[in-house]
Amino acid sequence: MVDLVVDASVLSSFFLAEEYGAEVQKLIKSDARFYAPLFWKYEAANAVWKNKDIPEFVAQELIGQMWLFSIYGEESAQWIKEALSVGRKHNITFYDSSYIAMAKWYNIPLWTLDKLQGKIASQVGVVLWEEREA
Repeated sequence: MVDLVVDASVLSSFFLAEEYGAEVQKLIKSDARFYAPLFWKYEAANAVWKNKDIPEFVAQELIGQMWLFSIYGEESAQWIKEALSVGRKHNITFYDSSYIAMAKWYNIPLWTLDKLQGKIASQVGVVLWEEREA
């Protein structure tokens, strides 16, 4: 079984049928377990909102699917504090540092399409998921 933290860039790619969407779909059909902070839906929904090429009725359907998508999500006082430290030290958003902190806390890989986030994750000892590993 594969456990990994997936960030909104990966999940948005899936819902918007972008480059890595097929890879996420393959993992969904496997026994993989995805983890993400609870706010992931709002971040991914924001990607839908920003894409003005998506008709309103399609955007509504995509966001509805997001809310039904099963991901293990939680917040923890321990890793939230780590997220703050990582974010401040590396000058990245609290959102991005939260995915890093969660992966570090659970000691599972992080899958992100954000190169800066991935670089910082590696610097703090988080293993990055490579799509070819699936």
